[in-house]
Amino acid sequence: MTSSVFNLRLQQLETNLAQTFTLLNEFEIELRDEDDPGIRSKYRRRIEQLRELLTRHQQEYDELQKQVTGEAPAKMQDVATELQQVNAKLNTLGNMVLSSYVELRRTLLARYAATEQSIVAAIAEQLNQNQLVTVQAMLDALETNRISEAEIQQLLTGIQEMLSVVEAKKLALPPVKEEVAEVINHPALDAKHKLKVSIPIIPFLLDYEGELELAAGLNLKAAWERWIAKSRRN
Repeated sequence: MTSSVFNLRLQQLETNLAQTFTLLNEFEIELRDEDDPGIRSKYRRRIEQLRELLTRHQQEYDELQKQVTGEAPAKMQDVATELQQVNAKLNTLGNMVLSSYVELRRTLLARYAATEQSIVAAIAEQLNQNQLVTVQAMLDALETNRISEAEIQQLLTGIQEMLSVVEAKKLALPPVKEEVAEVINHPALDAKHKLKVSIPIIPFLLDYEGELELAAGLNLKAAWERWIAKSRRN
């Protein structure tokens, strides 16, 4: 025998699951119609939030199941099926977003010469989707000359100083940090090219900016944020 409170909670859970499944179907349509991997990657956080919501739905179902004595109501099986359907849909969307992440990495590498792709690839593997999107936007700004020589020099100086400090303190960075430093210090390369190769490692350096509290890190962060703001305005 189940109580009215139990039935109410079960009905509410079923309603919530139906709403979540409808939302997932809408996301799937949007993702299939969107070709831009940068835009598609922005769905990642929304999908993660829905996965967290599904976890709460599952917890609610488990709590209700513990209250069942005797034969379970038929609706319990209906809700269990809906939980499985929502989970399967989330997995499908997760794979779609993953494919956009792979595409983002591929298009990033395509912007570099073959001799530099191994450096960038080792860094890109550790960047999340939002970081990949930001790096691509920064490269667009650099390649279309929307960044001044003074800004380029400021960024390069900040990167050099932060690389030195992070290396001295033996903090974690992608294994190709030495190669990036070599590019920055290479006398035959111009500043724009040096920065192009260095851009992907900036998000890692900024992770340590607050921890180290260095002027170099603060300068790098300020220049990076100004650059992002400028690229969005354009």
